[in-house]
Amino acid sequence: MRHFPVRLPLPSGWRTEEDLRRWRAEYDLSPAVPGPADLGAVPWDRCLCSDVDRARVTAETVFPGPVEIVPRLLREPESAPFGMGRLRLPMRVWRVVFGLSWAMGHRSQRACRDDFQRRVRAAADLLETLPGNTLMVSHAGMMMFLSAELRRRGFTGPRLRLARHATLHTYTR
Repeated sequence: MRHFPVRLPLPSGWRTEEDLRRWRAEYDLSPAVPGPADLGAVPWDRCLCSDVDRARVTAETVFPGPVEIVPRLLREPESAPFGMGRLRLPMRVWRVVFGLSWAMGHRSQRACRDDFQRRVRAAADLLETLPGNTLMVSHAGMMMFLSAELRRRGFTGPRLRLARHATLHTYTR
């Protein structure tokens, strides 16, 4: 499950790389807006949760038992500075730039990408070792890559691109 939405909207218009970094820092500190969430008819044995507040608030709101905070493992991917100075680009273009640099292993992003991929594999390893049903509350980027990793390992479940807030996605094997 992805966390509840936050109060800070996505930026729009033409932005510098530094504008995006400031927005990301504000986003990480923005409070979650609790709302409805359906955990389905699954009897959840445990809840693992990202250590970012918006995920913690979501997990504590939707899960009736104790929530296990997992430091750093379930967070969004990081990105390193490109060093593009005062260059302003539309948000759509920045998304393409980040996506391509990530996918192609640009030297500025390689360490962040490799670290994130290690975390995705470690999260999948953890989920495979736990008995019973595990609810995980995380972030859209982690969920997209973890979904692909679980499917690669033989789990069935939806292919995720951008997971909706507070929506349950189940994977079984």
